[in-house]
Amino acid sequence: MRNAWLPSDVPDPDHALEAVAVRIWQRAAAVDAAAAFPAKDIADLVTSGTIAACADLLDDNALPILSTIGAASLTVGRLFEGHLNAVKLANRYGDAEATDIVAAEIAAGRILGVWNAERGGGVTATRIDGGYRLDGGKVHCSGAGTIRRPVVTASLNGDTQMFLPDLVSPRVGIDLAIWRAAGMRGTATGSVTFDGLEVPDAAVLGSLGDYYRSPWFSGGAWRVIAVQLGALDRIMALHADRLRDDPVARARFAAAAGAHEAARLHVREAARRAETPNSNPEEIDAYVDLARGTFETAALTIIEATRRNVGLSSFIAPDPLDRCLRDLETYLRQPFLDASRDHAARWLAARGGRFSA
Repeated sequence: MRNAWLPSDVPDPDHALEAVAVRIWQRAAAVDAAAAFPAKDIADLVTSGTIAACADLLDDNALPILSTIGAASLTVGRLFEGHLNAVKLANRYGDAEATDIVAAEIAAGRILGVWNAERGGGVTATRIDGGYRLDGGKVHCSGAGTIRRPVVTASLNGDTQMFLPDLVSPRVGIDLAIWRAAGMRGTATGSVTFDGLEVPDAAVLGSLGDYYRSPWFSGGAWRVIAVQLGALDRIMALHADRLRDDPVARARFAAAAGAHEAARLHVREAARRAETPNSNPEEIDAYVDLARGTFETAALTIIEATRRNVGLSSFIAPDPLDRCLRDLETYLRQPFLDASRDHAARWLAARGGRFSA
């Protein structure tokens, strides 16, 4: 493994997030063209203190940060959101040893991530002296080959357990060749296999079942649409710059603007509800599930209007709209979205179709 984001030429002129976001945006085309992990961008976030600050982003103050980074690059936003998720899981469920592991990664300038997606048998954990042995594989692991200590879920005694394995081991296989997606090309997303990787007790995170505990699993999905909201902000601005003096084009733009505002309000309210202490967990899950589905519908409206108004150039690199739209179309393909919509509908139907104030 290598610490990919500590090059000698780390940018250093201004560490405010807004300035970092400008530099990330300026590098985004090159990252996309090379389908390369955004090492300099992560280094910039490390140097600015944004990565370390994740330990304190435990409320909806994370919303503007997630959206600012998403507007600069959905690739970087995806990686940052995964890091934030891992830190939040460690803060919520970790003991002193687990949180020390996370703190050491951050101090070394390395981001973390959360790897849960799997096909087939997934990853299983077997108890051994002093720890566990991991076998099996994960898919869609963003940051694979660069992240050293991801949060990895594994099946144990019929339930799910989280681990913080050290991937510097010949018992870990990483395949990035399968990632040939149209968008999010620089996320270094791949499959990871574990062949008897031993994980000490100190690297066990939380207890059985903690990963899926309500409302933090389903409710925490607001952070993903917060990143995607940043992309909508960028796309709307680029669309506005290219808007023709034509009533049909303006009508499409107005529809897109309405969808954008609806998406913004849903994300803001989802963040508020999910991060409000002592809220009803079931209602949080239902609201965020509804927000996810509503956001996707709004985003698809914006994508369609933008492509129709701008035309063929929105499909051709290096037009920035091409990259932004491809990235968003790819990132919108989140798991179990139809099931989330159905859960929200069932919850609302039993309550007259309304959420509490």
